[in-house]
Amino acid sequence: MTETVKEPAREIPVMGEFDVLVAGGGVSGCAAAISSARAGARTVLVERNGCLGGVATATLMANIGNLFLNARGERVVRGFAGELVDRLVEVGAASPRWEHRDVPGCVIDSERLKVVLSDLLKDAGVRILTHALATRPMMRDDTVAGVYLESKSGRQALTASCIVDATGEADLAYRAGADITMDTGSSSVLFKLCRVDIDEFVEFLGQDPEGFPSGMDWVRDYDTFSTNWRERGVLFFPHGGGTRWRFLQEAIRSSGFETEDGPAHGLDAVGMYGPRGNGCLVINSNFYRIEDLDVGKISDFELHAQSMCYKVAEFLKERVPGFSNAYVAHVGVDLGIRTSRAIVGEKTLKEEAARDREGPWYCDDVIGTMPVEDRERESGEFFREFTFDVPYGIMVPQGVRGLLVGSAKSVDTRPRGLIRGMTGCMICGQAAGIACALGAKGGVDPSDIGIRDLQRELVRHGAYLGPSERLEELGITHRP
Repeated sequence: MTETVKEPAREIPVMGEFDVLVAGGGVSGCAAAISSARAGARTVLVERNGCLGGVATATLMANIGNLFLNARGERVVRGFAGELVDRLVEVGAASPRWEHRDVPGCVIDSERLKVVLSDLLKDAGVRILTHALATRPMMRDDTVAGVYLESKSGRQALTASCIVDATGEADLAYRAGADITMDTGSSSVLFKLCRVDIDEFVEFLGQDPEGFPSGMDWVRDYDTFSTNWRERGVLFFPHGGGTRWRFLQEAIRSSGFETEDGPAHGLDAVGMYGPRGNGCLVINSNFYRIEDLDVGKISDFELHAQSMCYKVAEFLKERVPGFSNAYVAHVGVDLGIRTSRAIVGEKTLKEEAARDREGPWYCDDVIGTMPVEDRERESGEFFREFTFDVPYGIMVPQGVRGLLVGSAKSVDTRPRGLIRGMTGCMICGQAAGIACALGAKGGVDPSDIGIRDLQRELVRHGAYLGPSERLEELGITHRP
């Protein structure tokens, strides 16, 4: 077989010129594009799918993890992330009572999220292109000056003063020549079951509260789980909880159900999320090991996962009370990859900053805060009362200019994916969008903007960088 072919040189039409281009329309990309436009930059967002939301919609992850609140129940994540969950509550796409430390996550209506994100982008004045794949960066020496697109219109180019790579796998940073690492991770495809009698299911779990997977995925115990459903309208069964759910494991043993099938494993994970009112639950229960981003392997996994969704659904229907009349209403169209490629940044956020600390962790280039996790649960809580700072430098790649990474999945952290959830993605996305807008307006690379200028603009956009005394230490005007 011929190993290579030569692509003829050709003239590529320029579709448009912008200050900021955002590649990837997940929650991080939307946060970046909206924040960039609100900061006064001409902004375009390009998305390979026909909808916005990324993992939250195309993969069907219908839960935004509750990293918004510290142990006292105070919001320590605000800005775009806080605005989005508030908007979802306002339109009936999330429970108005989700905001409690006992609630592990803000369970959402993924379909409504697509429209909410679209409306926010349009209101901000962002140009949106769907079914448009940013294939590779346009380079001027070591600086990214735009991207080449492939779509039904053919190959086109977009030029921009600054690029936000929100692809999730650092696709553009990698192709631009940035220093990159590759970590083995996992992936899955979720599915939605409708016509579930959720009240019957919750009541059945209560018949064996000792067999409930307590302490997993920020779920205290059965009583907390049932209270969240009955009083707050949030069904959140722990991610991976099926592996420690006594009834399910006994049913697996008695039925001979295989929890591995070809490349899939963890078919007994059965994380479940759903809001009150529609009788539907989103199920997370198949996993695939990602060692590289080979398109052939990903394609095989993605298609195999779709069939596994039906296998798990049939088992639940046959064995679990409340599921007998359920049917598969929707299967995610994208494989959700948790960790893979990431940049080597100007800074690395390490585990000791974010977990099991006795006090807050600060950095000079803070762009947002998140609650410190207490994995030992010394206080009886999953989180501490204090926070750690998210540094700007983890988004700034080494080896390339004119580009920031806006997805928290592919910034520089150890372990990889330390802040990869949607909350961390929106913090990074908002900061990347504002930084690129400031760079474009000032005619400088985003790595060279004044960090205090960025922080002041973040605070103006409602981001939380700490209490007033912390802002005074940084020399930032406080915004209540």
